Amino acid sequence: MSVNQSRPSGQVLAVAAAVVVVVVGAVAALALSVAGPSSPSSGANAAGVSNGVDGMHGDHARGDHVHGNRAGTNPARIDPAPDPVRLAPQGRHPQFVVDCDYSHSAPDDPIVNPGHFGGSHLHDFFGATTADAASTPGSLAAGDTTCANKADTASYWVPALFDGDEQVVPVDLVAYYRSGPGVDPASVEPWPFGLALLAGDPGADYEQPLGVVGWTCGPSDHLTVYPRQCSPRAPLTLRLTFPDCWDGRNLDTDDHRSHTAYSIDGECPADQPVPIVQLIVAVRYAFDDDPGNLRLASGGVTTAHGDVLNAWSDEELRHLTALCLQRSQVCGISSNRTDLRETLPVSGL
Repeated sequence: MSVNQSRPSGQVLAVAAAVVVVVVGAVAALALSVAGPSSPSSGANAAGVSNGVDGMHGDHARGDHVHGNRAGTNPARIDPAPDPVRLAPQGRHPQFVVDCDYSHSAPDDPIVNPGHFGGSHLHDFFGATTADAASTPGSLAAGDTTCANKADTASYWVPALFDGDEQVVPVDLVAYYRSGPGVDPASVEPWPFGLALLAGDPGADYEQPLGVVGWTCGPSDHLTVYPRQCSPRAPLTLRLTFPDCWDGRNLDTDDHRSHTAYSIDGECPADQPVPIVQLIVAVRYAFDDDPGNLRLASGGVTTAHGDVLNAWSDEELRHLTALCLQRSQVCGISSNRTDLRETLPVSGL
C-alpha cells in the first residue's frame, strides 16, 4: 500500500515563515521586558549621580514613584516633582545669602511636634538660638540668632548626622534666598511671618530627587543621592531645596506640607498660586573621612530633610526681596548692611 506524499505549496511556506517571525519577535520582546534596559533610564548612574537636567525628569523624580502612593497628593512631598534645581554660578541668578552658624542640637521639632520636648529624633539647629519644642515665631524673633544678618531670627533645622555612633557636628548653614526656577523674579513675594516650610521626606525608603535633597562636597553642584568621599578643602555638604509656592492663606497645615508646593516650568499650581521666595540651604560639615558609616538621626542618609520656621524681621525680609529678587539683582551675603556685596566663599548659586 503506497502513501501519497504531496509537497507543500509556496503559499503555505510563506504563511509558516511569517508565523515563525512573529513568535521569535514576541519571545525577544518578553526577554527585554524582563531584563530591563541596559542603561539607566532615570538619568542617574549606579552611584546615584545625576547625569544632568533630563535625568531629573526620570522615574525617580515622579511623585507616584517617590511615595509609592503612600501620600497621594501631598504637594511638598514632591508630587508632582519639582523642576531640577541646579545652582547657577554666582552672579547669574537673583538672590541674597545669609550665613548662619551652628547653634545647638536637641530632640525637638517646633513644627511637627510642638510642645513635646524630646519627642523627635535629634536635630541640628541654626539661626534662632532659643529654638526648642515650645518655640513660636514670636519667641524666636524675641531671641538672638547665629545668622550674620541679625534680622534673620528664623530657625532652620536638619536631622543630626552620625558617623557610626559619633555625632558629626555641622559648621554652619548657608541660606540662599532666590526665585524658583523659571519664575518671574518680579512676581516673587516674601514669606509671611510665621510660615512653616518642610523639604524632603524623613521617612524616605527611596532615593529622593536631587532637585530637593542631595549630598555634595564643598560648593560643587555635583549632587549625589549618597554622600561620597570629600576632601578637607571641599568637605561634606547637605543641600536642600524648599517649596516656592504658597496657598496664600495658611501658615501651616495639619500635614505641614499641603499649604506649599514646588513650581513647575516657572508656574505655581492652582491650589498654591502664590510664588514665594525659594530657600536653598547648604549645611556644611567638617567631615572628609570615609562616608560608609554615615547615617542620620532619622534613619539612613536618604532620609535627609529640613524645616524652617520663619521669624525674620518682616521689614528686612520684604526689603531684601524687593532689593535683590524683584529687581533681579545678586546681593551676595546679607548682613545688617543690606548694601553689602561680598564674594561668597561657597559660590555656586
